[in-house]
Amino acid sequence: MNLTARVEDYLEAILEIEMSGEIATVTRMAKNLGVTKATITAALKRMKSDGFLEHERYGDVILTSDGRGKALAVYRRHEFLTDFFVRILGFTRDRAQNVACVMEHEIDEATERRLAAFTDAISMAERNKEAWLEELLAKLDSPHDLPIPLCLMPDGSGGIIARVTAQYELRKRLSAAGFIPGVEISGIKKTSGANGASFVFEMNGMEIKFGISEASAIWLYQP
Repeated sequence: MNLTARVEDYLEAILEIEMSGEIATVTRMAKNLGVTKATITAALKRMKSDGFLEHERYGDVILTSDGRGKALAVYRRHEFLTDFFVRILGFTRDRAQNVACVMEHEIDEATERRLAAFTDAISMAERNKEAWLEELLAKLDSPHDLPIPLCLMPDGSGGIIARVTAQYELRKRLSAAGFIPGVEISGIKKTSGANGASFVFEMNGMEIKFGISEASAIWLYQP
């Protein structure tokens, strides 16, 4: 069964209350989640019918084995994402918690495993003081050095192609025309017309004019 984000939040809230050494109740859940007791009561009724918990009117809220397993999965994902954002990306803990609350409902198990593997690789590189990690962290600390789409470059500017994000036929066409990483583009100018925005620039001594689709797919490192 695919759980809604709200149900996952409720399961996680029950588990966290239990982990704090207290008993989950409607009142405590309403306070922790910032919703009314009526909202909690209605949700618990549905979750009970789904087999996730036991709850009698005015009684304690107790997770079933199925509910506890799902709650633990959500809690683990939340804690892992928080750690990833704090330790790897340098978020403040409050910011990391807020972003994790959103993402924990969107990533699947395969994505979680890949992020976990990446985090483990970072940890191992830290221990071994590997050079590639120092380069990666330097880039993370210098977001102004990251590439941006050609369509967002200032008039008169230019840069080096970092990547092309187009798919299918457009990607093939751009590649065949020489738009590959490492090529320099200069003299970018944005114009407006009946068919929308156009972008004129120079590459390999030639003047080229692109529409928004092509200009959005070409990402440049700024000098």
